[in-house]
Amino acid sequence: MHIEPLTPHIGAIISEVNITGCSDNEFAAIYQAWYQYKVIFFRDVHLTPQQHLSLASRFGELEPVHPFFPNVKEAPQISIIETCAGNAPLESEWHTDLTWRTQPSKASILHAQHLPDCGGDTIWCSMSAVFDSLSEEEKSALRMLSATHSLHAFKEVDSAQITQQWHKDLIAVSERNPPVVHPLVTTVPETGEEVLFINEQFTRSIKNMNDNQSAALLTKLFDIARKPEFQVRFRWQPNSLAIWDNRATQHYAVIDYSDTPRKLHRVTVT
Repeated sequence: MHIEPLTPHIGAIISEVNITGCSDNEFAAIYQAWYQYKVIFFRDVHLTPQQHLSLASRFGELEPVHPFFPNVKEAPQISIIETCAGNAPLESEWHTDLTWRTQPSKASILHAQHLPDCGGDTIWCSMSAVFDSLSEEEKSALRMLSATHSLHAFKEVDSAQITQQWHKDLIAVSERNPPVVHPLVTTVPETGEEVLFINEQFTRSIKNMNDNQSAALLTKLFDIARKPEFQVRFRWQPNSLAIWDNRATQHYAVIDYSDTPRKLHRVTVT
């Protein structure tokens, strides 16, 4: 097995191992790399739906069927993330999956099916590296704070653009789920690393601050997370696989391919 770090803070590509049939010892090394590098990548991995679910289950308990993404008929816990001709993606924001719930996801396993000839990269940011970059005074202050997270679907999008059923389901789910509160700083159990647990899509405001103070602090922190030195950018190829630690990262889907068909399968772990 070969593990090649891609940046000093986040990301590694793993080769010379069969991820779908690896031994317990090999998987232990893969798991170690996963929480060390936050997101790990594999090339040319051919997965059946059942292999995808089996691989995800080695990272933990599988999430239930996603509340609004379409899914693979014979394996509904596999969500389909797809762009079709005539239906370009509506928007993209930095986010951490499902922080609008009381218990966000632990991990996501994303497998590329078909892709544009170019474009459609994904970027991940290490939120532990972002937190580590702050002064001790700033860290101490943030440890005392909490933030409200909520799912507010397509708030800036013209309703005429919302045509796909999953878009409509997303709006319905957002209306059924009230805001939740998470600490601004959390800890990854395996490493003890502290993480700045905020994201641009779902973090709305900081508790016990007025609107101006909250917006100013969140904007400052989001701007730090946008620095390239805390990020890794991955160019997808057919059958590429990415597995990320949702507890310690944000990610951003680059929408630069219009409505060129693009399809990925994703399983999440609670």
